Amino acid sequence: MKLVKIVMLCLLLSMVFPSNKVRAEDKDIYQQIDRYIQKEMAAAHITGLSLGIVKDKEIVHMVGYGNSGNSKRKLTPQTPFILGSTAKSFTAMAIMQLAETGKIDLDASIQTYLPEVKLPKNITVRNLLNQASGLPRTLDWSNAESEVKADHIGTVFEYSNENYKLLGDIVTSVTGIPYGVYIKENIIKPLEMKNSFVSEAEAEKHGLAAGHITLFGFNVPKKMPFHKNYLAAGYLISSAEDMAHFLIAQMNDGRYKGTEVLSDASIAQMHKPAVKAPIFGEDSYYGMGWVNSSTNGIPTIWHSGEVPNYHSTMIMVPDHNYGIILLANMNNSILTSGLIEKIASGITEIMASQEPGKINSSAFYQTYAIMYAVLLIIIILMGLHIKNIKSWKNSFLNRKLGFFKLYIQPLFFNFLLPSFILFQLPQLLGFTWPFLLDFVPDASGFLILCAIVLFAVGLCKLSLIFSGYIQYRANQSGRFF
Repeated sequence: MKLVKIVMLCLLLSMVFPSNKVRAEDKDIYQQIDRYIQKEMAAAHITGLSLGIVKDKEIVHMVGYGNSGNSKRKLTPQTPFILGSTAKSFTAMAIMQLAETGKIDLDASIQTYLPEVKLPKNITVRNLLNQASGLPRTLDWSNAESEVKADHIGTVFEYSNENYKLLGDIVTSVTGIPYGVYIKENIIKPLEMKNSFVSEAEAEKHGLAAGHITLFGFNVPKKMPFHKNYLAAGYLISSAEDMAHFLIAQMNDGRYKGTEVLSDASIAQMHKPAVKAPIFGEDSYYGMGWVNSSTNGIPTIWHSGEVPNYHSTMIMVPDHNYGIILLANMNNSILTSGLIEKIASGITEIMASQEPGKINSSAFYQTYAIMYAVLLIIIILMGLHIKNIKSWKNSFLNRKLGFFKLYIQPLFFNFLLPSFILFQLPQLLGFTWPFLLDFVPDASGFLILCAIVLFAVGLCKLSLIFSGYIQYRANQSGRFF
């Protein structure tokens, strides 16, 4: 009988305290993640990362890697970063809060709340949330209505920060208080996000990580303009620990430590796929500040964000009820952005007991070796082009230039080509020069410089042709043309 009691007591204890073995196993996983991140950071030449992992209703792992900037201050889970577009999920949550109180109708025209906005009246709040408003990626507000793709409204996904800027304006219009104040009072404070801010100046007082850009392969600390008008689309500031709180609320029916910031029905509506979003991959869908897709076969709900000198990735795995937030104090849209997201995907794969994707340690050098080779070739060609001005001038003055070299070559290389680079290339890529100079400063700046040099050479040739014509008219002593 005594033996039976001992056995029963052991069984009871194993039921009450089953977590010791699990915690030990989890510890091994987190150590594996730490090793993985440090190795991948080195391969990708990333200055600093901050990680938070949540499981069920708890933060299970938090750590900072690398340093914050010039001061070499170590990054921690409490270090603030500018979020980029992961801020959109805050804006979506704010809109859903106001919808629950009856202050916003998701299917009402946006002019219901912003009567001064000159856009088609069939664009609804829901269309903005789902990035299906017909607004293009870049928008000239002086001519906005004519730029909207009317046949795309409500049906076709097109990512535009303008959608979420308008949603932030709606929050302000409906509540009568600034968007940032509303977010602080209704999301940041209830979720105990102590290192989250709506002002860059305030964040700097609390140790905002120094942002970095990449110039020709070198990471350079760089403070960029803080676009407070786009706070709702991408300029909220938070830490890995605070974003873990936000993820817990997202994964637990809108609750954090017993505080409800949104109902379970509204949370489900936010996460629900709404419109196909092929730019994020095959079978990817967008819905209210979140992307639904899969990572190596793992169903995920996620969003990434970037400003010129910061990057963030936020991932939820509903089938296993865990979430990941990864923040970086650097960015470059040519290479770094994708590498950071690859690291976040690798963490997801480790948590799912899969082999994580690894960054080729030579990929960084290969990419920039190709870039340097292309730049070198262009520099050599540009140098030869400039050097040839003298011989072109001599041939011109000696009347040895044919029609092609006299007119066609300068027209194409010195006027049409640089005009295309300066005025058509950004539009062809779907961006603007200010955007490209922010997110890809090295390649963009080099292209603009090349265009300016080509124009300058063309103007030199044009002045020679003009002076030759004047001389011809004055002397009537030969036929230049």
